[in-house]
Amino acid sequence: MTEEPSAIEKVRLSGERVESDLMPSRLGSKLDGILEPMSDWFSSILIKEARQAFRSRQFVWTYILQLILVAAWTAIGFSLFQRELGTSLLLGYFIILGFPLAVIIPFSGYRSLAREFDDGTISLISITTMKPRQIIFGKLGSALIQLVMYLSVLAPCISFTYLLQGISIWRILLGLLVSVGGSIFLTIFGLFLAGSFRSRNLGVGVSVVFSIALSFAYFFWIGFCFAMSESSFSRYGSEESLTVAGFVLFFGSTALLLLASVVAQISFPSDNRSTLIRVMLLIQQTLFFGWIGHLLCMESFMDGVPTVILLVVGHYWLGMGFLMCGESTNLSRRVRRSLPRSLPGRLFYSLFMPGAGRGFLFALANVWAAFLIVWFLAIFEQTLFSWEWQGDRTRNKFLIGSFAWQDEFIGMLICVGFVSWYLSLVFLFNRYLLRRFDWDSEGGYGPVISLVFGATLVAFISILSFVIEGAFQSGSFGASVASFFNWYTMSFESSLNLNFFVFVFVFVIQAAFITIYAVLRASDDLLLVAVETPERVLIERLPAKKNTLPVGESIDEIFGELPVRPPGSEDAN
Repeated sequence: MTEEPSAIEKVRLSGERVESDLMPSRLGSKLDGILEPMSDWFSSILIKEARQAFRSRQFVWTYILQLILVAAWTAIGFSLFQRELGTSLLLGYFIILGFPLAVIIPFSGYRSLAREFDDGTISLISITTMKPRQIIFGKLGSALIQLVMYLSVLAPCISFTYLLQGISIWRILLGLLVSVGGSIFLTIFGLFLAGSFRSRNLGVGVSVVFSIALSFAYFFWIGFCFAMSESSFSRYGSEESLTVAGFVLFFGSTALLLLASVVAQISFPSDNRSTLIRVMLLIQQTLFFGWIGHLLCMESFMDGVPTVILLVVGHYWLGMGFLMCGESTNLSRRVRRSLPRSLPGRLFYSLFMPGAGRGFLFALANVWAAFLIVWFLAIFEQTLFSWEWQGDRTRNKFLIGSFAWQDEFIGMLICVGFVSWYLSLVFLFNRYLLRRFDWDSEGGYGPVISLVFGATLVAFISILSFVIEGAFQSGSFGASVASFFNWYTMSFESSLNLNFFVFVFVFVIQAAFITIYAVLRASDDLLLVAVETPERVLIERLPAKKNTLPVGESIDEIFGELPVRPPGSEDAN
């Protein structure tokens, strides 16, 4: 008894395409043609994480508990609250929504990435065709899907409160903005912690600390909800809008910076891990000065405000510069292939490449650029507001402003000088230790040690100068010398007198010498020479190379979608 050949065997024996009900059509529907490219764009990590999240008991029980609490609070609200019903219901809905958004989702995102390091599966995922950003975006996308699911329970209820009295659309939008934006920020911060602390023993302590921090964040959210329910505003003014815009810019840019850091942490050691992070640092500083410029158009600077702005920017670049000074100086040939060929291009683009010297010059350049920007804003502010006066009062205001601006300029210059001095000391310290003790900077220890040393150095010099200045009598030589090394007091006490000229000889000369020496040492790493791309890599990048498939290895041919090509047919083509 002979068996009848199957449809796939008939195709392979006849060499012709047979239309069968068992075979799906290649054209498909129009919806499939739209969804297939989108499914290829999404990472498989997103599908895996979403399936695991929705099948977990944590999500199921939290979702059911949220439904029960919403129904119970709605019934209690209509039975107990007669006055200000909408405000009371909205307050309860936001408190119920805040727990999964502030605690459950960020901790789940943290554990999803930490589990990959604990089980060792991150190495298996990294060697696939998925890029590091696809892995991180997949885990973040799973958290966003959970956020939408939790939000879908409260969305009809929150919309219903708008129909009641005492609720404005601005209050609802503010609550949703803070809750959703805060949840996304905490989730990204959890991913950053999971990528930074990969040790299993250290991860247990980080998990406990992070869970406690999320609990405090939820209590802060409850306090914010009560404060929002007691406020009687109906619409935001210019000052409130500017404050909200400042918070959005700060937390949004910080979230993108942390996201770029996580992507760099799970990438290969031979990849370029620093360029995207440094671009985000530059963007964050640009957004900060854009916000300051908009604030300047509303009201003028008071005395000391430009120096305070530089103190904030200086502390920011001290922290980022200490981290960059601990990076490894060596660059892989893979990274050096992407360097520009021209000299101006290499001078500019090399600042964004990995390396301790390049990171030091990048931080130093941004500090001095911030000084020039603040100086320009202060001059623009005085010019702008001096035209508001008339007659002799205009001239008097300009002269008074110029005299005050002289001390302000010296204070800002002292602040930038201290930041440059600290960065130079930390860079020279790291350069000495990297060559003597061969730190494992590629493993992530170099930036951490550099940050700890830099923060300790700044705190030690500042505290010691305070102690010595308080121990000696006011106006004595010891107190004066100690105050010269305290940048918090010298930045605001910069009048042109005898003590200032002594400060120039005691501090400025040695600080300038150390800074110039550090810049010369760091400039050795600046001019990088690009290497040629091997011919094998160029061949692999060709589109024809990617689309070529051997005979018999096509999925369509294996499952009978296409007839088998006879040997030698590819040569004829």
